[in-house]
Amino acid sequence: MQKFVIRGIVIMRKRGFWTVVSAVAILAMAGVCGVASAAEWPTKPITLIVPWSAGGGTDLTARLVFSYAEKILGQKVIIVNKPGAGSEIGLTELALAKPDGYTWGFTNSPIVEGIILSRDTKFTMESFEPCCNIVYDPGIIVVRTDSQFKSMEEFIEYAKENPGVITVGNTGSGSDDDIAVRIMERETGIKVTQVPFEGAAPQTTALLGGHIAAGAINVTEAVPYVNAQKMRALAVMDEERSHLLPDVPTFKDLGYNVVSGSARGVSAPAGTPKEIIEKMAAVVKQVLDDPDFQKKAEEAYQLIKYMNPEELKEYTTKNYKRLQEMYEQNPW
Repeated sequence: MQKFVIRGIVIMRKRGFWTVVSAVAILAMAGVCGVASAAEWPTKPITLIVPWSAGGGTDLTARLVFSYAEKILGQKVIIVNKPGAGSEIGLTELALAKPDGYTWGFTNSPIVEGIILSRDTKFTMESFEPCCNIVYDPGIIVVRTDSQFKSMEEFIEYAKENPGVITVGNTGSGSDDDIAVRIMERETGIKVTQVPFEGAAPQTTALLGGHIAAGAINVTEAVPYVNAQKMRALAVMDEERSHLLPDVPTFKDLGYNVVSGSARGVSAPAGTPKEIIEKMAAVVKQVLDDPDFQKKAEEAYQLIKYMNPEELKEYTTKNYKRLQEMYEQNPW
């Protein structure tokens, strides 16, 4: 087949016949096909990347929500844990994936923003297409129940007298926990030594094993251990006390403006059709509105906070600007 393009007109010759077709018409037909494809999506299993280890808070959120979502989608959702480099490995795989609606991943804020600001990554904020937020999980400082620190006041007092002596675990450089501790240091005037781990699960193991003095994790990750009397919660990093731990003070209760948490959102690679993004967001919203899911989410200590694609994009854009100011003042 011969083909020539002259000022937006496509001239094709096939089997001896010449056909003249408007390039605009071709693009229109391609658009129709794209919409049809989005309407039929999904037609095969979907991969969901969790850039942290199994057993952590985000992993638990993913497995609970998408066990319901796959029933609505009519396709299996395969959860793939890709921990490493504080989530950079998994996020890189997501950013470079084909934008066809069959690869998704958790792009938790402020972790993504923190990594982009502090590292030479293969992705930027524009590498991901925000779909929806599922959980907002405030930060919390915890210690073992046999720790010398019985309260956050004792922790702060000791840290002021012994700068850098207290070891505090986090889930990687630039993670929400790392950023939360930096905010805590700035607002309380203390200095601790942070120890990075590849997710909340290994950090928890290290804390319970006595390898670190304290842990910076999220409320939903702490609750089971606090209830089992394996950990003591010292202070929550939120505007108000958590209904899951009503007896634990916030930093604000103690006079410190320490507010930080993890927004667990799902994104697709940039270029994924808008219709597919909106369809997945609608599926997740349907799951979150399901009374049976809500009961199980409460039992699993999931703090649900839905954001649609536009709301999530606005939230992460604002968070990026806020963290950019922090990073310029105190790089991590």
